[in-house]
Amino acid sequence: MFFLKKINKIILFSFIICYSQLFSQRYTERNIDTLLIKTNEVLRTRISDDDLIRWNKGIIKEAIRIGYREGEAMGYANIANRYVFGGNLKKGLEYLNKAEDISGKSNDNFLFGKINQEYAQVYSKMDVSKLALEYNSKAVNYALKLRKDNRDCRLFLHYAYSTRSFYMYNVDRPDSALIYLHKAIKIEANPLDISNVARYFTIFEVKPDSARYYFQKAFMLLETRNFKHDKFQRAVVLQNYGIFLNSQGKSSEAINAIKESIELAKQVNRPKLLLNNYKELSGLYKNEGDAEKENEYLKKAISLQDSLNANQNQAVNLSINRLNKDRENEKVQFKKQNNTTLWYSGIAMLLVTLITVYFYLHVRKKKKKLAESQQIIFEIGEETKDLKRKLSENYENIIQLAREKKADFFPKFQEAYPELFRELLKINPNLSKSDLTFCAMIWLGFSSKEIAQSVSMEHRSVQTKKYRIRKKLNLESETNLYLFFRSILEP
Repeated sequence: MFFLKKINKIILFSFIICYSQLFSQRYTERNIDTLLIKTNEVLRTRISDDDLIRWNKGIIKEAIRIGYREGEAMGYANIANRYVFGGNLKKGLEYLNKAEDISGKSNDNFLFGKINQEYAQVYSKMDVSKLALEYNSKAVNYALKLRKDNRDCRLFLHYAYSTRSFYMYNVDRPDSALIYLHKAIKIEANPLDISNVARYFTIFEVKPDSARYYFQKAFMLLETRNFKHDKFQRAVVLQNYGIFLNSQGKSSEAINAIKESIELAKQVNRPKLLLNNYKELSGLYKNEGDAEKENEYLKKAISLQDSLNANQNQAVNLSINRLNKDRENEKVQFKKQNNTTLWYSGIAMLLVTLITVYFYLHVRKKKKKLAESQQIIFEIGEETKDLKRKLSENYENIIQLAREKKADFFPKFQEAYPELFRELLKINPNLSKSDLTFCAMIWLGFSSKEIAQSVSMEHRSVQTKKYRIRKKLNLESETNLYLFFRSILEP
């Protein structure tokens, strides 16, 4: 099987090389557009990121040879996409900056939409959801200007809607996310979007039957010709399905689904997806009471997060430099415009005054916007520190204090995670210290058996205590307390 896959890859790549050589002497702008839009999309799921990047570089050379700058910019945007999804945000930003610089004088709405959408993806990977939504809005606006009967244009609008739904989840707007998922599916259904609808009915509006219906549709689509070899979409569907299985109490099946998703994420080099799978699997093993496996995947998550953070910090610096460059360009532009206005000051003083005020306010508004963007980017570091704190030794030390029945477990937990107690006391101010201690251990993922050992209580008494806590918090009897408490700090 491996041999056949290898042969198929060689044949496919040989075809690409022969095709390039055959038409290398008579490329036209239309040929290049077809290759960079349609062929690139086909190859995206058939060859590796490295091969696709090399292929795009070959097309870029041809675009440069015939002086087609829009084609050159589109090639750079395609390359940026592969680097971003592979976790190399710095490289992705470098190529996007090239694409933006080259496309400055173009009037190609498809190209502008593509560049803005890729910027949205960069900022999404950097967890700056506000900027991601801002660039995505620009991409959607450009997409809506394109021809509605053109398949490539419609697929780009689908892409913009689909990613927008993901950004909406990140800003805690799941209902808006569902709306954009349905907009994307209406243009063209794919397994990833459909499984994300199922995820919505798993986590936000809990309807297991609806979730099963959409998962069934997603898995059926994965077996069709268009998606059978799309490992990335299959990996996302399996991750969402694992979360669903866990919500239904099928932890062993959930573990198998997440593990399969991990293997596929490794094959297509999708580190962000891999990181989320590691975290999910660590939590599953924690529920199973398998501390060894829990720690194994927790360490993998921490290691991968550190690696992504290092690249992310480089991308932040590059992004800030780009914003500063844009600000300097605005200053130069403002100065030129101001000089031109002064040239005619003797003719129309009143007009000069109005124009000067206009440009002053215009530049000040943009400076304020740039400052806000820089502040958002700066906050990435703080968010990263917070994530590390939750996955750090402090987290493990608190667990150890609970297991060893130490008196300082409660104050240490309260110091590290004050939000949990604050939110619980909003629901019921009469919760006792004993109640809050019990809630803290559930949040940490302790099984009923572990809680019983930690507080010297019978297992049956633990179940009774859980029942009373649900009652005090006005929760249904079937509510999973671990998921409920986790949702307070990690919505």
